[in-house]
Amino acid sequence: MTTVAAADPPGPGYVWSTVRRFAWPDQAPSLERPEAHGLAPEAFSVRASDGVEIRGWVVAPAAPEGVVILCHGRGANKTRLLFHLAMLQRAGLGAVAFDFRGCGTSDAPQRRWFGSLWDPLFDLEAVARHVERRFCAASRAGRVALLGLSFGGNMAIAHAGTTGRRYAALVLDSTPLLRWGGMLASLLERERKGARDAWLRAACDALAVAMIVKLTRADGLYRHARRSARKLAETPLLLVLGERDSFFDVEESCRFVARHYAGPVQIWRVPRGRHLTNHIAAGEAYERQVVSFLRAAMHRKGSP
Repeated sequence: MTTVAAADPPGPGYVWSTVRRFAWPDQAPSLERPEAHGLAPEAFSVRASDGVEIRGWVVAPAAPEGVVILCHGRGANKTRLLFHLAMLQRAGLGAVAFDFRGCGTSDAPQRRWFGSLWDPLFDLEAVARHVERRFCAASRAGRVALLGLSFGGNMAIAHAGTTGRRYAALVLDSTPLLRWGGMLASLLERERKGARDAWLRAACDALAVAMIVKLTRADGLYRHARRSARKLAETPLLLVLGERDSFFDVEESCRFVARHYAGPVQIWRVPRGRHLTNHIAAGEAYERQVVSFLRAAMHRKGSP
């Protein structure tokens, strides 16, 4: 989220700017290049089922022991995954990163508002099919995993159990597994603390959140994720949470997993970790933890 609607006075303009801010956030710039991480990715493009062109990168040895599909956060792009691409390359795993629709180099959809939380599932499905074609051996051996950061993790868990595929593992880092309306209400409440006309701001915030949830189909996505999680009995999950993550209620994410995730779960709380900075806060331990988890899952007895 890049713009701050709190600068607008309470009223129709404030409500609209808040809806715009969260329903279709400004896109983050690409700040790094693959070469800076020692990467020379292979570019690819696929077309989602609704016709949107999705573009991405593949980084892989000739015969990888497994492949990981990476999903970036909301409003970000695949350049924010360069650390993870390099980490997986060092581990001898194949890695596939892509830009969700309207982000990075992928095309923007004609329908920009309604379903902006839901429609990226089409993008992930198109990329998953590309991985099946590109890495036939790894796919047949059941050694394909998903790794999602923040909103990318919401996409990964909603996708994993509802496509008929059996993924070897699922890694969610900084992922808010909770109802989006409640999370937005908490964020806006913190922003208006101490503001003038706080009561009017609160009323405007409530209206904006209701509009956002409706426009993005957020509640439908949450229910879809619950159904998906209940079908993942054979997919181990690593949930990475920063102990200092104030973007969402991390305990609520833990409760979601305890109530709905059918498979084996590991929860790693990173000391001093904040939202999307766990790999920085944990240093080398992050790479060891994530790579060892992925390798164990890909080679475990009874894996898909």
